[in-house]
Amino acid sequence: MPALLLTAHDCIGHVHLIIGSNSIANARCAKSIEVGAKPIVIAPPDAEIHYALKDKIDAGHLDWRKAGFQDNDLTTLGRDEVDNVVDAVFVTLGGKDSMGGCLLLGDLPASARLIKNPVVRTHISSLCRRLRVPINVLDSPNLCTFSLPSTHSDGPLQIGITTSGKGCKLATRIRREIASLLPPDFGSAVERLGTIRRRIWEEDHRCHQALEDSAVVAENEDDDLPAQKPTFNQLISESDLTAAKTRRIRWLSQICEYWPLRRLASITDADIDTILKSYTTTPSSPSPSSTSITATPPLDIPTLDLRTRPQPRIILA
Repeated sequence: MPALLLTAHDCIGHVHLIIGSNSIANARCAKSIEVGAKPIVIAPPDAEIHYALKDKIDAGHLDWRKAGFQDNDLTTLGRDEVDNVVDAVFVTLGGKDSMGGCLLLGDLPASARLIKNPVVRTHISSLCRRLRVPINVLDSPNLCTFSLPSTHSDGPLQIGITTSGKGCKLATRIRREIASLLPPDFGSAVERLGTIRRRIWEEDHRCHQALEDSAVVAENEDDDLPAQKPTFNQLISESDLTAAKTRRIRWLSQICEYWPLRRLASITDADIDTILKSYTTTPSSPSPSSTSITATPPLDIPTLDLRTRPQPRIILA
């Protein structure tokens, strides 16, 4: 089986169709709300609604369409800008789910509309594939066009683990193991490093020192680069104006690559100002002589390491 393509989607304003009203439906709705999407629950009026899902409905966080699934739900409940086609479908009905899952087929009599859930799921999957709508079906990898990895989220940092449908419990265990290796509140460190990078780029751009085709900047744009370029650790001479223009962004790339995570996590907001002040430029004279670099590193490494060193404790027995 080929490897799956892992992506991160911007779902703000998207419409997610949640078919079912059990605990899994509640989890899918919670994730949709978390990423800024608008979930719509499809379940009959007499369906048993999970208590947490009912709380979300009562709070107005999602819509409940009190009816069985209809084919035109896929093309009428979505956003106007995409011709009312929904953005994703989550089928949470299990093979033995007793909550129903009515499939309305045209003008058939009511007695002929109720179809067992396995048929419902297969039918919905076929419709979504035809319309190229992403669909996730509970416990049916063969009916899915995408899956949800087990994720660890900490601010801007997100780590996803998938076993390609081989074992969700194992994926959860691996995710916990990886998350336990990270320093506490590491998401805040990621946010600070992103702030440093953005301010460096903005200041260099204002000073006409950012190169449009800089290899160093390109290395920071993609999270999935296969390897470092040969110039990543190249020595920069004072006479090399081209390299001097990207000196700060190169330095930031190198500390992200080589510093221990605990040291990166110890960087504070005050350290950001220290970093930016350690390298000054004069926009009126774009020459090597106009660039001044402090002789000492912008951050004192022993001080950073001291912040993360465990403090001694005295235990009275």
